[in-house]
Amino acid sequence: MRRVLLILILCAQSASMSAAELAVFHTASFGGSRSVSLSLAEGTASRDPAFDFDVVITLSEFDGGGIMFYQDGGRHKASVRCVSPAMVRINSADYAVDVSERPGADWKHDLWAALCSAPVS
Repeated sequence: MRRVLLILILCAQSASMSAAELAVFHTASFGGSRSVSLSLAEGTASRDPAFDFDVVITLSEFDGGGIMFYQDGGRHKASVRCVSPAMVRINSADYAVDVSERPGADWKHDLWAALCSAPVS
């Protein structure tokens, strides 16, 4: 049920959001003058039975005032497994996710958390 709800949310977001309103799941700051945000642009149930979600990630760079001055035109694909062992796959490389890590420390953890630990009512 949780998986179906998250897929519906991701599909609705990708259909209704502009590039500046994407679902940001991780932001890294660089000296206070620049930040890079990673956002979910699309998401579906994974075709690979070992994973739960296939997503598309976008990258945007902002100046110190929050104005976007660069948006990567690439569509970076990833797959996410929610159950143990938690994992993010980029291309053919699998990255283990430490689910106990604190938010903001690692983008792969933040991606996993956005999809797999989202509250469901």
